[in-house]
Amino acid sequence: MPVVLWELPVASTALFYSPELAMLSGRECKLSFSYEGEDDDHMVTLSLVLQGVESYKCTYLSSCRAEMFTQAYDRLVDLGKTSWLTETLPYYLKFRQVHRRAPEDLRHLMICFDDGPCYEFICTGFSESSVTRPYERGST
Repeated sequence: MPVVLWELPVASTALFYSPELAMLSGRECKLSFSYEGEDDDHMVTLSLVLQGVESYKCTYLSSCRAEMFTQAYDRLVDLGKTSWLTETLPYYLKFRQVHRRAPEDLRHLMICFDDGPCYEFICTGFSESSVTRPYERGST
């Protein structure tokens, strides 16, 4: 059973554009998305930074399975011990052992947006940040 870790503060149908995925240094990935603020004169840009990423995938609408939407629609969930996590773990642990690094707990996280895409990550965790700024109508 998926555990909800974070929920989008608005419906993904209210996002100005599809979420953007960026690869950052240090094995991090950032998902960013923007929506209209409560006072209609501000745009809020939210970012989720996935940390310690070992693997990720993106599935677009035409290939999304129904359970992707039922489990992770507009929310980040921990899927627990999945087959993808289980097959990744031995390689991760061996690498950490060879390089004398302490292993961190890996998780299989997933988030799905309206009409996709659905993002999945094998990673150690995530953080959230947001920026609110004024905007002019029609400039999104």
